[in-house]
Amino acid sequence: MPARRANTGVPDSHAATGGDPPPADEADLADWFEEHYRSAAGEVVSFLAADGFTLEGRDVADIGSGDGLIDLGVFHLGHPRQLVGFDVEPTDAHRLDEWARRFGVANTLPEGLGFSGATPTGLPVADQSYDVVFSWSAFEHVEQPVHVALEMARILRPGGVLMLQLWPFYFSERGGHRWLWAREGFSHLAGDAASIESVAHSTPIADQPVTAERLLQGTLNRITLDELQRCLMVAGFVVTKLQILTETVHIPPKLARYPLSLLGISGVKLLAVRHPMF
Repeated sequence: MPARRANTGVPDSHAATGGDPPPADEADLADWFEEHYRSAAGEVVSFLAADGFTLEGRDVADIGSGDGLIDLGVFHLGHPRQLVGFDVEPTDAHRLDEWARRFGVANTLPEGLGFSGATPTGLPVADQSYDVVFSWSAFEHVEQPVHVALEMARILRPGGVLMLQLWPFYFSERGGHRWLWAREGFSHLAGDAASIESVAHSTPIADQPVTAERLLQGTLNRITLDELQRCLMVAGFVVTKLQILTETVHIPPKLARYPLSLLGISGVKLLAVRHPMF
């Protein structure tokens, strides 16, 4: 289960995710904190609540917890009994605790909030352990989506729900993770990859040279919306609520033959439940 990506400057809160290092500048870090702790967490809770799924007193799992800020926000806002964030890259709970104090949201992390490691295809928990599973801007990084979807289904209790947000799809304007250095959209599909990589390696994010290398190797799995649906169906899920995330884009001429459904859908939020026959 992957970590999340950094603040990209995209104004929509569905872009408030993180797997890159947090900003070094204090003001940027404050914005980063707000986008994750308040905006993204608020969307998770409200998207579920609008369909009658409350987190209060429930056991909740986050698949791809990253820096843990969204989990902290979801815990404070939704009041679950417990919330466990899973990730292949261990969440730094000590740093999260420091941020909570620095930005005045808690003196210490809640007792019911915890974090656990995971493998790329497995979660170290028993069957039917959680009432709600959510994943925010992580599923696009999963190398074996069906395996992870099956794990999500396995750990859900009967009547449980999955809330999944995926942003960005690989074939969308910002899908190549190169927007951090390239001015034009769709640079991963239509741009000069070599020149973009040269710029990236000369201007690493947050003064951490490894970041450019990790991002440019590209961890997006290129799943499409229809493939995501099929993946969830294989795992026994049926989608009950769907929100398409999109924006106005300018399409380079060399991409004119690409399906508009690929280029124009930047992401998705959805709810899914286990089909009774599974």
